Amino acid sequence: MSIQQQVYKILSEILEIEVNDTTNISMQTCEKWTSLAHIDIIMSCEEEFGITFGQDDLPLIASQEDLVKKIIELAQ
Repeated sequence: MSIQQQVYKILSEILEIEVNDTTNISMQTCEKWTSLAHIDIIMSCEEEFGITFGQDDLPLIASQEDLVKKIIELAQ
């Protein structure tokens, strides 16, 4: 499973919606993506990929695209 697919799976489970290549959800477009859900997403991704987001990264991750890009950057 690719990083992108793993992220979509995490988002789908936490937000309880279908997330895939054709969706482009963000904190602004998904009412289920609350600040508490954001913390769950970040923690789940850190655990899944063995990475740690910096404090400066957290406010910059506001969409599924942002999340995938940052994980790919940190996983290298």
